[in-house]
Amino acid sequence: MRYLIALVMMAILATSCNKKLDIAPPDNIIDEQVRELLRTADEETVKSLLKSIADGLPPHMRGGGYNFRFSNMIDNTWSGQLSARMMLGNDVVVGNWAIPADNDYYSGQDITSENNASNPSWWHRAFSMTVAANKVANIITPGLLNENASITLRDYSGRAYLIRAFGYLYAQQNFGTNKLGMSIYTKFDVGQPLQERSSALATLDSIINWATTADELFAQANIGFKATSTSDLTRGLTNYVIAKAALLAVEAEGASPAKYYSIAAAACDRVINSGALSLMSEDQYVQKQSGTVVVNGLTLPIFLAETSGFLNFAKNPEAAFGFGWQFGGNGPAIQSNPWGGSYRIDDRLFNKMDDRDYRKKNFHKDRPADFPTIYYPGPSNFMNGGQSEVPTYWVSKFANNVGLGSVVGSQNVSNRNRADYAMVRLSEFYLMKAEAQARSGSEGNAKTTLNTLLAARTAAGSPTLTVDNYASMSGLTVLQMIQLQSRIELWGEGSQEWDNNRRWNIPVDRRGSTVHWNPSMQYPVSLMTMKIPSEEISTNPKSQQNP
Repeated sequence: MRYLIALVMMAILATSCNKKLDIAPPDNIIDEQVRELLRTADEETVKSLLKSIADGLPPHMRGGGYNFRFSNMIDNTWSGQLSARMMLGNDVVVGNWAIPADNDYYSGQDITSENNASNPSWWHRAFSMTVAANKVANIITPGLLNENASITLRDYSGRAYLIRAFGYLYAQQNFGTNKLGMSIYTKFDVGQPLQERSSALATLDSIINWATTADELFAQANIGFKATSTSDLTRGLTNYVIAKAALLAVEAEGASPAKYYSIAAAACDRVINSGALSLMSEDQYVQKQSGTVVVNGLTLPIFLAETSGFLNFAKNPEAAFGFGWQFGGNGPAIQSNPWGGSYRIDDRLFNKMDDRDYRKKNFHKDRPADFPTIYYPGPSNFMNGGQSEVPTYWVSKFANNVGLGSVVGSQNVSNRNRADYAMVRLSEFYLMKAEAQARSGSEGNAKTTLNTLLAARTAAGSPTLTVDNYASMSGLTVLQMIQLQSRIELWGEGSQEWDNNRRWNIPVDRRGSTVHWNPSMQYPVSLMTMKIPSEEISTNPKSQQNP
């Protein structure tokens, strides 16, 4: 009977496709019947059957609604969670001229305990991804892919594998230990048995395998490595997940480090050698003032989002994955935009930047002489909505008061913060590759890899920077060089400092800072692992709490 129903439904859907109708399958069709339809479906029929659920997977990368208790909390969205991670570190200072009101994250006050109100938000984000992915994976099975050579099926299946892999990686980065991983579920079934937590290594192996499968499927579906303005998933993201998981697996109990360093380096090489991406030039990397405008007798600066590679995919040749402005772009970079944000750079990192390094031009020790006061857009004018003094150590890396596709004018046409956001960039693949090389004993190769990045970051007219002449790197080990360059290169781009410090066993230590509001603060690595939320422990008695 099921087979007969499936044949009838296939005939109906085929007719619909011939009429160019893009419909989702009726809710009462079971997965088995949909698979029956898909076994011989052409590309258009595949899209008619699965497009609605497959198109729902990429938006999970930029989702929200994670805090079920306080919807206005910063941890309620993907970008808020990355911003919260940026607050608790060594290199980002929060607040212009006063300690910020929402300083729980900045000061590290009880942010990881199982009963903390925001703790479950990270859990909800991770597993909202895996649940959505498993719903698709229920339908597109490996057996189905063997029967139907559809390119679209491979694209859709790759999305499911990748979103599941990213969700579990996010969970492991926040809640995993070197011994304990996550409870693994690979299908959506509310009646399936509860699972114990797998080992850290088993969890990370699963993540690597899923992301590798996604990469292979994306290759077959001709998916590229570069970020798109439509926020599509990319092979840049699949290999990012593989490399991140492999570097995390090195520290897992029972791991063979050489194996995982090799996996990480190979993933980085696939991106580096793809030919699809290249490192930004000085013009693309350094945000510049684009002119001035006189409003009510005031001469005001103009910073266009379109002139910055960090805010505009069209100007960024190394964006491997991210979100176009139409799809929630900019993200945590909003916090570092002087027009509205308050994130600044710590003087200790600023002072470690070589003067020949053009990245330093995005950071400013002194207040600007030509606009010491920032005027904000108001209801009817480009700059009539309040004002604040520009702080010391302010950042122009993400500066914009005129968004993409916008012009100087009233607030509704200047559209501050209408910008793209590159979550993954080519430079990070060089840094991860160099780390894998250095930690596996190939320090000479690691230096060569790092030199490629430094050469690309050398200011015009200056001698080419290398690991041997970078002023602040004298006397450092190769790994310490990589760690420093990671801090400089990835400043303000999400949770990288937090994730790396946790993995590298580097605590938050603000002693010696002249910019942080709490320069005596220290936060140990032992507190960077979040407790499993109490709701999970109570509903899954097999789940084990972190020590």
